[in-house]
Amino acid sequence: MKVMVVGSGQSALMLAHGLRGRGIDVELFSQQTPAEIRRGPGVLTQLTLPTTLRAERAAGLDFWSSESPSPLGVAPAFRSVSLAISTAEHGELEFTGHLPRAGGIAVDPRIKRSDWLEALEDRGGTIYTRGVTLDDVNGFGRLGRYDLIVIAVGSGDLGQLFRTDPGRRTSVVRSRATTQLVLHDVAPGAADTTVLSTPHGEVFVVPTLTAHGPAHAVLMIGAAGGAFDCWPGYEKRHADLTREVDLTGELADRLREFAPGVAERCRAAVPQSPPVHTRVVPAVRRPVGWLPCGVPVLGLGDTLLDVDPGSGQGWMASTIMAAVYGEQIVGRARTGGAFDQAFMDDTFDAYWQVHGRALRSLVDMVVGFHSGALPPEVMAMAARAAADPALADRWIAALDNPTSFADWLLPV
Repeated sequence: MKVMVVGSGQSALMLAHGLRGRGIDVELFSQQTPAEIRRGPGVLTQLTLPTTLRAERAAGLDFWSSESPSPLGVAPAFRSVSLAISTAEHGELEFTGHLPRAGGIAVDPRIKRSDWLEALEDRGGTIYTRGVTLDDVNGFGRLGRYDLIVIAVGSGDLGQLFRTDPGRRTSVVRSRATTQLVLHDVAPGAADTTVLSTPHGEVFVVPTLTAHGPAHAVLMIGAAGGAFDCWPGYEKRHADLTREVDLTGELADRLREFAPGVAERCRAAVPQSPPVHTRVVPAVRRPVGWLPCGVPVLGLGDTLLDVDPGSGQGWMASTIMAAVYGEQIVGRARTGGAFDQAFMDDTFDAYWQVHGRALRSLVDMVVGFHSGALPPEVMAMAARAAADPALADRWIAALDNPTSFADWLLPV
């Protein structure tokens, strides 16, 4: 069989490698070459949590851990996570726990995408470097060139093929603003990774591997237009792409006010590159889009799922979705069944049962700390974790397995 994959992000490349490794003919369309991706503008750091890292390793794509170092060096691992929760009703709750196994890593997405794209070609995948329009895909669909077409782009005409699914959600629908600054010489903290959860939003301090070596990514995530939004006029000014905007001062000011401990750690740090600012409204879309010729196409990754960045689950969602899709596609190819709408709906539902429903519970909990909506036993458990290392480890380990949180919350 032959599969067309449109896109070159985490989910697209994970799926393409997974299928190619099982002997399926894959043709991937990327708007950029690996060199163009490497030279591109900064993007948000993503957490490669243990489950994600294990999936990458199984696909032969772990190029940056201590087991398989790249020319850039080894990505700094994070296993201990310090979680501080500031609530109006219960005051400060703080504890440090550990992720399972060897922990996780973070690698600049430009490095991952470019290296994986080159590796796919080395492994026999076909890559076309060109933009793909709706007319292009419609033409392929009409000609029947592919047994299955997978769309893994988050916007544009192709992204608009997939309508919002009102029956599903992964979090409270709210516009989220994220500003990231990558810094050298950040002072050590109490744990490898720091997470602050406040009524205004979240702050992450994550060790990461960049093209210039190890560094730290500092992310501030909050409501659009709120106290953590370092670029409140983003929508209006975003169209002026020629104007340089330095958000470094804005981010520093807000850190000093709302996260003074993080600000102190960054006092002598040196910015590696200009800040990155994004906006996202969490949403879930239907998995099947229809081409004008009447052929169904299957959405993947950001095409279907805009994940609340405060959950730290973006790449886990993309990776698990790609892994589930791969299993479903290979299974259908073996039985000779049709890649029709029913198959596509069932494929996404298989992902939803594994991770999507649990992701919703995780985000509901993050929001619930500050809305007063959490059951009292959850708040009591968070308070006990500060004095119980085993419970603290269980809590942090659940970030790698959000289904664990379902036992602590109302049924999803």
